[in-house]
Amino acid sequence: MRKQCKGILITLICLTALLVFAPLLEQNLKLFTFKKLVGYKKPAPKPVLSYDAFVSGKFQQRSENYLKEHFGFREPLIRMYNQCTYDWFKTTSNNEIHIGRDGWLYHTESALQYYGNMESWFDMTNSQVRENLISKARDLSKVNAILQQYGVHLLTFTLPTKSYIYPEHLRWQPIGDTTFNATPFFEQQLDSHGVPHINMVPWFKQVQDTTRFDLFYSKGSHWAAGALLAVDTMLKYMEQLGDCSLARIQLGSPYSIEEIPNNDKDLENLLNLAAPLKHEPIFEYPVRLLTNEQTVYPTVWFVGTSFYWYMTRRVNFDALFRDRDFLFYYAMFYTDSEQKSFPADRLDYLRELLLHDYVVFFRDGPQLYNDGMLFPGKALISLCISDERLKEKASAVADSLYCAWKATTHQDSVRCNNQAHILLQHHPELFEELRGESIPSCRNPRIGQILVEKEIRADRNWSFLLKAMAENDSLKVRELYKMESYNVMNHQPLLCDKAYFTTYDYFDFLVDEASVEIQRSLSAPATEAEIFQQVMDTLQTKIQQHAYDDDTLMIMACTMDATVVQLSTKGNLSEIEKKASNWHISIDKAFRKDALWCCQHNKNKMRNLNEATLVKALDSYQIERRLRQNKASMESIMQKHREMNLPLRIIINRDIEWIRQNRKQ
Repeated sequence: MRKQCKGILITLICLTALLVFAPLLEQNLKLFTFKKLVGYKKPAPKPVLSYDAFVSGKFQQRSENYLKEHFGFREPLIRMYNQCTYDWFKTTSNNEIHIGRDGWLYHTESALQYYGNMESWFDMTNSQVRENLISKARDLSKVNAILQQYGVHLLTFTLPTKSYIYPEHLRWQPIGDTTFNATPFFEQQLDSHGVPHINMVPWFKQVQDTTRFDLFYSKGSHWAAGALLAVDTMLKYMEQLGDCSLARIQLGSPYSIEEIPNNDKDLENLLNLAAPLKHEPIFEYPVRLLTNEQTVYPTVWFVGTSFYWYMTRRVNFDALFRDRDFLFYYAMFYTDSEQKSFPADRLDYLRELLLHDYVVFFRDGPQLYNDGMLFPGKALISLCISDERLKEKASAVADSLYCAWKATTHQDSVRCNNQAHILLQHHPELFEELRGESIPSCRNPRIGQILVEKEIRADRNWSFLLKAMAENDSLKVRELYKMESYNVMNHQPLLCDKAYFTTYDYFDFLVDEASVEIQRSLSAPATEAEIFQQVMDTLQTKIQQHAYDDDTLMIMACTMDATVVQLSTKGNLSEIEKKASNWHISIDKAFRKDALWCCQHNKNKMRNLNEATLVKALDSYQIERRLRQNKASMESIMQKHREMNLPLRIIINRDIEWIRQNRKQ
């Protein structure tokens, strides 16, 4: 009996020690991998021990904050705690989420707006909200009028707020002192100024009564099937504003999806529970785009929230628009159909406003109570105020803040300067020339050059040449457009005349063009491989029909291919290597420079273009495309490039020829 008790005691001691030391072991050794918690919190820096930090207590405080984020088994323990509080009390420690009835989840601000309690959330009085919205509507009216002068159409819309579409699932909470609703008030202000606007709340409420499924998902904050209705409404309004015919959306019969995409469950993910909640299916529409010979494909700049991603998931925006960019929450800018991105503080608002055919600005209802709606003010300043004038005014405002705050340090000076720019964006009428109801007469002097850039972008051949230069010289095409417009304005030599390109570059350009055309004509979705095969068939047919006989770009590309072959001899490569050394440039750049000169001075370019040449060039394009898409192949090519010190174009051509010969064997 005593031995049995001793065994139990030892077991208990071991279990206790395990419970005590297991988190410490996990913290330091990272023995297990757990699913990361959803949400963002600025990470606490690792504390550094010093005498002053220890005596003042800062080290202890920083250590506590750091350990809270790094203790062992943190993720599963937090998820278990969240699961218990949700299951037993229907509460959560995440103050961004309102847990409704019947398993529905809402953003807290959405529920607060419905019950008239937004003052407590954004710390703004109703009178301040009204003044802010009146000011923003006046700014947007001026922006709209100025953009119309340059052929750009502004469209604004307020996103549907989930709490107003489905209030029956909200949990009751005390109604605020006032039920002031910013959404209809802002709509009224925009209407009074003639700013194109759509309030999607009443429209979605009306549609919801006629559908057998929900337009929002119960565990998410964004529209689900409702995204298609929004895109359709937006396109029809854009047609009306631009007096043109855009692609139309044709919806098929809705079908249910049992496996819910993760991003549709964004609110549930923020709960960070241990087990998934019970899910009901969501519905989707099959989509077909209807086009005709009169259909146009505009360029659009979207400025707004994450609702944008839910539209692009359900409708092929590549087939709707010639080009599109997206400013996400005024923080990140996504360009080239979201393929590239950079922080918004590097964004040139004036260029984006004028380079697009449409500017679509949208936000949800709760955001109207926030004083952070910077787009109207920034857009107005960029259109009307020169860079020098902005710098001068910001400096004056910063000096005033510096004196008012009794600042003394350099850090204070930087903070004052940043705050000055924010104040001007919030209140552009701090500029005397922007005050009043009338449309400002002043204009940013950079507008002329940007309008030239817009013409360059609209020119197919010119645009291709700059893109080819950017690709082959590893440059940013956005910067090349700016440089080229400067050259035009100042009568300088043009970059397009210095663009090196081969049939690979031009075929790649043609493939992109044809892919978009095919996507626009498809009645059902197709894979990337299927579309590519259709494109290849189309290009082969055009070659057989001699469709490229008068294509100056194709003639130039074939001539460049022939020039590359001529320069690939041992003697020519030796001369190019010497030039590269003398000019202090890479051998690739020296090779392209020589090839371009020879090509431009070739007086009989037409002899390089015939059906057999094009058939071989298209075959080479397909081989090179596969090489470029294969990481191992490209690593091998780059290794040969470094070891042999030969131009990359020649290394690739040799690999293509080797593949072609072995394929025949």
